Amino acid sequence: MSFDIVKAAAEHRGSVLVTVAAATGSVPRHAGSKMLVLPDGSTLGTVGGGVVEARAIERSGVCLAERRSDCLTVELTGEAAIGSTPVCGGVAELWLEYVADASSFGAAAAALDAGKIAVLAVFRGRDRPRCAAVFDAKGTLVAGGAEPPASRSEASAVSAAAADLPALAAAAAAAAASGQASLSGARDWFFDPVPPPERLLVLGGGHVGRAVARFAVDLGFRVAIADDRPEFASANRFPAGVETREGRFAELVAGFPFGPSTYVLVVTPGHLSDLDCTRAILGREYKYAGLIGSRRKVRMIFEQLVAEGFDRARVEALFSPVGVDIGAETPEEIAVSILAEMIAVRRGSPALAAMEADRRRRRV
Repeated sequence: MSFDIVKAAAEHRGSVLVTVAAATGSVPRHAGSKMLVLPDGSTLGTVGGGVVEARAIERSGVCLAERRSDCLTVELTGEAAIGSTPVCGGVAELWLEYVADASSFGAAAAALDAGKIAVLAVFRGRDRPRCAAVFDAKGTLVAGGAEPPASRSEASAVSAAAADLPALAAAAAAAAASGQASLSGARDWFFDPVPPPERLLVLGGGHVGRAVARFAVDLGFRVAIADDRPEFASANRFPAGVETREGRFAELVAGFPFGPSTYVLVVTPGHLSDLDCTRAILGREYKYAGLIGSRRKVRMIFEQLVAEGFDRARVEALFSPVGVDIGAETPEEIAVSILAEMIAVRRGSPALAAMEADRRRRRV
């Protein structure tokens, strides 16, 4: 789930939140994928398109009209999966939560906006899923835990689970640590870890930085451009939603909210400013840090940083030369190669090992 969907659910009471609670075989999206169906019928996010999404939207219309939650199983087999071309099918289990009370989502959105992981604990009951609690990454209860308005048997089930709060907290902490959504408690509870918004700081607003910012917005990053040249930090050079910062690079890095979901890219116009930026970011927490440059420049900067006392392993872990080697030449092509690398980090792609081996080859 994304921060945008959590925030929208908090702001649109009376919407329906569709969650892929379980998926087996060949299905379009994994467990934890979400789509919000708003009261006017519009949607945010996706559970995979095609038959799955069509069925989910249809059933959500019923939930909206009747103001109730529901569960739906969609089986994809043969022609029903994609039309006239039979394929190996799968089964998607969907939970449709009518958001009658948005307080839990509001608490989750506040935690996420503060840069913290939020784990949503959804109780299914008798096919009436509801976000019953929100935990942090350590399993501490942030919000909820009260009995939802339900039948007496459902209320008893929630009460029994709440009485064993340490077990729920442990399941939430495990989900946060793995980053994977999971069913638990005889499939009555769904623990969904939501990472905070991914912030991307682009140090350098030139041709490559501008192209990266333009594409990154559509990929869901919160983008900030920073440059010591006022003309390259001008807001009118970038899409709506891109933050611009102007000043000395080291001070810009010091004032940026780094954290476990921060991505940073160094694409300044000079060797010394690249060194200043890299020196500044190595002391911060981040998920990804990339540095553009030739083999010679990368070697020079790395050796200078190690000579200054920075840990060699941390220096060499920088994504530099930056980007996937696809023969990119134009600023837009280079931006695509860099963002492909960031997406691999975002998704924990198994391709990362091969990318690292190739990056080390390109440093020689």
